[in-house]
Amino acid sequence: MIKTIIVALAICIIEISVIVIASPMAKPSLVLRFLPEDVRIAGKEHPQPPMYKQIIAHILLAIFLTAMFAGMIYLGIDGIRNGYGFWKLTLRFIVLLYVMKAFDIIVQDQWLVMTLGYFKKIFPETTDCEGWKNRGFNNKNQIIRIIAYPFLCMITAGVFLFLKGLILQG
Repeated sequence: MIKTIIVALAICIIEISVIVIASPMAKPSLVLRFLPEDVRIAGKEHPQPPMYKQIIAHILLAIFLTAMFAGMIYLGIDGIRNGYGFWKLTLRFIVLLYVMKAFDIIVQDQWLVMTLGYFKKIFPETTDCEGWKNRGFNNKNQIIRIIAYPFLCMITAGVFLFLKGLILQG
């Protein structure tokens, strides 16, 4: 499980780096959709950065998504090579996603967004919004993901074992 935690933390470091670097360059509607509702409303007229900056932001987002999928594929293949069955592979993916979710809630939502106020600096027109004081602004979405993750992990483990079966037959 140490390998799983290391991969999860590496993905988290890439994610936070991309958020910090890409957010000022991204289209405001992309960034604002992850923030409290009154902040989204107050920031909707924020000027868009030049197109080249938006392209850089999307490239950085693509790098993060590629790293996330590569980490999942690596852990899946490694699990198959080490003889993991369905439940052990499922547990590996659950650990990966829950470490990433804990990082998302603690570091991104609570520290970066709420405590540090990073996005207030990008969207100064939102400074007086009440949403910045609501630490539970996306609890519903987080709970939905936390409940859905085990099922997604079972599906992912099943896909890896199915692909293993196809490869062994072929």
